[in-house]
Amino acid sequence: MVILNRLLGLALLPALLVAPSQADSLTSGQFGAIFCMSRLSGDMAPVLAILTPELTDLVGKADPAQVRWQGKPDYAAMCQPVGAAGTAERPEIILSYQYREPDKANFSDRLVTVFVDGRLRLDDILFADKTSLRDSLS
Repeated sequence: MVILNRLLGLALLPALLVAPSQADSLTSGQFGAIFCMSRLSGDMAPVLAILTPELTDLVGKADPAQVRWQGKPDYAAMCQPVGAAGTAERPEIILSYQYREPDKANFSDRLVTVFVDGRLRLDDILFADKTSLRDSLS
């Protein structure tokens, strides 16, 4: 499965490498793919680079081990963007997480984004239990 995730990441790479002259911002699909690749690899550095300034401050003040990046604490073997919702001002990217273990329930989260200087940035994550990343950082 690790090899499959890496191949998926490599397959998505050309879509992520849009020249700045061709796009002002990442698309929601690209944004979701970056987030999922970060979650699966355990390296959140790419996501830290695309946070809003306010969320960057909140995350920076928190213990990194205590930042709740997804709705359930277990490692999910699969993460993928599967849809979009929200508004033009606050687009939401719906992520689906799936486990290998048949006894664990799959789940989804919503990345709440906003445009900052014309670029899509992560402002919050809404979890299925009606809490959010910002709630957990308060």
